[in-house]
Amino acid sequence: MDRAWRPQDELPEEATAFVGRTRELGAVRAAFERARLVTLTGPGGVGKTRIAMRSARELAGDHPDGVCMVELSGVRDGALLADTVAMSMGMRDSMAVPTIDLLVECLRARRCLLILDTCEHLVADCAAFAMTVLRACPGVRVLVTSRQPLDLPGEQVLAVPPLEVTRSGGEAVELFAARARDALPGFTLTAANRDVVVLLCGRLDGIPLAIELAAVRLRTLSLEGLLKRLDDRFWLLGDGPSETVRHQTLRTAIGWSHELCTPPERLLWARLSVFAGGFDRAMAEEVCADSRLDREAVAECLAGLAGKSIVQRAADGRHLMLDTLREYGAAWLKEVEPVQPLRARHRDCLARLAGRAAAAWLTDDQDRWLRRLDAERDNVRAALEFCFTVPGEERAGLRLAASLWSGWLCRSRFTEGRYWLDRGLAAVTGPFPERADALWRSAYLRTNQGESPRAMPLADEALRLAGRRGDDIGCGRALRTLGTAATFMGDAGRAGRCFDEALGILLVRGPREDLIMLRMLRGFHRAKSGASEAALAECDEALRLLEDAPAEVWARSWIAYVKALAHWFLDDVDGCARELRTVLAGFRRVQDLVGLTNGFELLGWVYARQRRYADGAVLLGAAARFPAQVGVPRLGDPALEDLHRELEGRAREALGPDRFAEHFERGMALTVDETVGFARDDPRAP
Repeated sequence: MDRAWRPQDELPEEATAFVGRTRELGAVRAAFERARLVTLTGPGGVGKTRIAMRSARELAGDHPDGVCMVELSGVRDGALLADTVAMSMGMRDSMAVPTIDLLVECLRARRCLLILDTCEHLVADCAAFAMTVLRACPGVRVLVTSRQPLDLPGEQVLAVPPLEVTRSGGEAVELFAARARDALPGFTLTAANRDVVVLLCGRLDGIPLAIELAAVRLRTLSLEGLLKRLDDRFWLLGDGPSETVRHQTLRTAIGWSHELCTPPERLLWARLSVFAGGFDRAMAEEVCADSRLDREAVAECLAGLAGKSIVQRAADGRHLMLDTLREYGAAWLKEVEPVQPLRARHRDCLARLAGRAAAAWLTDDQDRWLRRLDAERDNVRAALEFCFTVPGEERAGLRLAASLWSGWLCRSRFTEGRYWLDRGLAAVTGPFPERADALWRSAYLRTNQGESPRAMPLADEALRLAGRRGDDIGCGRALRTLGTAATFMGDAGRAGRCFDEALGILLVRGPREDLIMLRMLRGFHRAKSGASEAALAECDEALRLLEDAPAEVWARSWIAYVKALAHWFLDDVDGCARELRTVLAGFRRVQDLVGLTNGFELLGWVYARQRRYADGAVLLGAAARFPAQVGVPRLGDPALEDLHRELEGRAREALGPDRFAEHFERGMALTVDETVGFARDDPRAP
């Protein structure tokens, strides 16, 4: 966990003013004085998430290592829960060990607050996760929002009530007035209209979402007209405080808002429920438009739904829908048309986005598309889940997973990439091109996680399948992967043969990006094999292939790392340091913590060789902390591990055990940015 992780950075901005809830906020604080697990329960729309967010801001001072909010509404597979938490904390799922183990190791000595928001569809998984973390990490607290408790020992369950409605007003009336001013600037709560607002909020049972949906109708109705419409709709429900009535009240309020929408708006509302986590207008048009609702109508209806607060506009131009409203739309969708064709269009939309991102790999547009894939994480997962649960869609799922591979690679999200690729490989067992493509991609991710022996059989099968089909490019990619695995296993002879054969193929037919990767990996192999001059030549050839992408960062950073390693083995420590200081900023820019970790490690060796033992110990400390979060130390290479032990021992002997430990621990305490500054001799670094 990075010490730069702060509550102000991790908690989403509140889109609207927070109203009331003084008692509930106090109850959360008091509950945490008794326990480390607090669960806010209640029906959808009652305000659990807003209370959790505000509580987290108020409790931030009690958690010096930060507050992190993990939104789980878009996560449908409990197997991805730990990975989702890790990503929300800025970690990478790049080690082969279970991500929950990495989280526990990272959090064991931390004092922080985790918020697991919207857990009702993953109750068992969230319960197991919370129990594991709380038992192993005494300084961690967990705040949960869910429609039902986790049912764990020691869990403090706080039922979130609706807002209070009194004869003179109450928090419900305050909320209505605040949202009415948002919808109708100039609205004022007066003695003349207060009684009508009180009646209206009472009819809505004080449920925040119902009140907000009603308030926005003031754009088209007077207060009296609004109350009459609600009375006509609600009179059958009766009165009373029971949760059943409150649930009916909310559903009735949503249904009333639904009836006030035009028929095309209702249809779009239903279709938008297929999105997970958000969408932009272009995606809505692509997925939701057809002969019944053309693209122009989708754009018009989307604006109408935003005006009615059914969808919310985010600052980045995207649109969001609250879970309760999405669930209503999903239920309505089942009544009006088949769901599968819409889910297939959603999958195709994500496949096109992923394809464009894959085409941008190792180009100047790479970073922009990586950020786009980051934003679509929940939609990507929903599309893959559709493919691997609906018979006949499995091959499309493998194609989608393959097109996402470069994004998982550049972001060091190896575990999630393997999860989807391996899930598809289990479903697609025939000699299909999609299987051959997925095999080498999964194998390559395994090599990055220190599992080269397990990668070998996958790459071998990919080579056989590609050869059987006469797919030269597929053969070249499989051979490149075999060469990489052999390099990490210390089999220099096999690695050289595989790389040479791959080069012979890819030089004739290979895409530019495949040749760049091959040159870089072949350079790494040659540097380790004692042919550093040849390694530098490989890197120069890779850079020549990148001349058309001067702003590309990821490959250039790894190429420079290989050059630094080659300089090291040439005993040119100054050249090694020069390359490393250049690349660390690049790795930081693309958020490649695996690259940063290995850069810190190698520069620590340089400092030890230059007798800057204290500085070297600092960087070795930083490199020792980050692998627990981002990947296999020293790329899982036994030869580099031996060098590490030798140079660490030299620094420890020169400084003495106590001073070495002091500097090493200083490095472990630095943030990523602070470590980069220190490594680049930035005078502002601590």
